[in-house]
Amino acid sequence: MRQGARRYPDPFDRRSAALSGTMHVSIIVVAWLSTFYAPERMEFVTYEIELVSPPPALEAEEPEEATRELVVERPDPEPVPQEPEAEELSAAEEIELEPEPIREEPVTEDESDVADREVETAVVDLPEPEEELEESGEGLEVRIEGLRRDYPAYYNNIIRQVLRCFRWRDGGRWETEVFFYIERDGTAEDIEFLSRSGNTAFDFEAMGAVDCAGNGRFGPLPEDLPYDRFPIKFSFRPQGQSLDTGMLTEVMIER
Repeated sequence: MRQGARRYPDPFDRRSAALSGTMHVSIIVVAWLSTFYAPERMEFVTYEIELVSPPPALEAEEPEEATRELVVERPDPEPVPQEPEAEELSAAEEIELEPEPIREEPVTEDESDVADREVETAVVDLPEPEEELEESGEGLEVRIEGLRRDYPAYYNNIIRQVLRCFRWRDGGRWETEVFFYIERDGTAEDIEFLSRSGNTAFDFEAMGAVDCAGNGRFGPLPEDLPYDRFPIKFSFRPQGQSLDTGMLTEVMIER
């Protein structure tokens, strides 16, 4: 029998197998070495923050504390000196200190003549007291009535500006009276309480409205107004009623 030709392995297949084996060994070695140079893991630090809001009761009490800090005690207005009374007293003392005439002989006179003579002496020596309407309620009534009649635009502007600054929204049955002067340049001075409601926040809201409006909102007093400063009295009530602009002795601000 004839034997077939002997087959030898292809040298190309040998080289491929050797190259493949070398690559796999290299990959395994690199993978093994990479375990020694692995980077350290980054650790993240977390913080827990809890936001706590104050209770509503504490928030409501803060305006009252701020209001108490703003309380300003104003001195009482100085009493108006009553000069006529002093003159009456001095005149009366002069009458009492006058020496009595020396009577040589007792003279009988009628009682009616003596009374007439005493009346005549009192009328001559005692001066009549002058009427003072500067700061009295009657003087304030006359002034505000004159301002409303002769200067209605300025009168209504006073009410309008105070109303814009009065921002009470909590209601209630409070009432407070505030007195102040409008200076010649239109600023409000000597602001003080005439009566208070018992609610500190409401009282100072009323005073703050006058101070706000009196900071240049009124405008200068009319040039022909015969006063260097004009007295005003406001009554504040949080009842939601309309303004009453016909008051004579006071201006009612109701809101």
